[in-house]
Amino acid sequence: MNPALQRYVEAASGLTTLTTAKAEQIAKQLVKSGEAYQEQMNDLVEDLLERQRKNREAITDLVKSETNRAVRAMGLATNSEVERLQRQVAELKREVKQVEGKVGAARKKTAKKATKKGAKKATKKGTKKATKKGTKKATKKGTKKAAKKSSGS
Repeated sequence: MNPALQRYVEAASGLTTLTTAKAEQIAKQLVKSGEAYQEQMNDLVEDLLERQRKNREAITDLVKSETNRAVRAMGLATNSEVERLQRQVAELKREVKQVEGKVGAARKKTAKKATKKGAKKATKKGTKKATKKGTKKATKKGTKKAAKKSSGS
């Protein structure tokens, strides 16, 4: 195969980096070797650059496709799956915080009620005890006074 034509094919394959200047150089070599006419040179450069772009896209798509297939075969998660799971975790964290906030508020309310009930019970007990003690003391005092009066009179 003609070296100029071989360079054209290699450049069009998309496996090499191709600049416009390099494409022009390859087209000039094709003209020089008689594989193309001078009038075709601009079309050859554009065609060469377009073919390379399309081939590079095809190779990129093929590599992505094969990589995704290999990742699925290994059971690994894709970026989109990981992102979806991260969103779910973030949503669950928000829900847990909301529930914890509600539970904390309910506990405070329950503790407040329990404290009030405990205070009322303590007050009632204290009042009962004080009343009982006072009654006993008064009864004792009254009994002592009555005993003194009856013994002294």
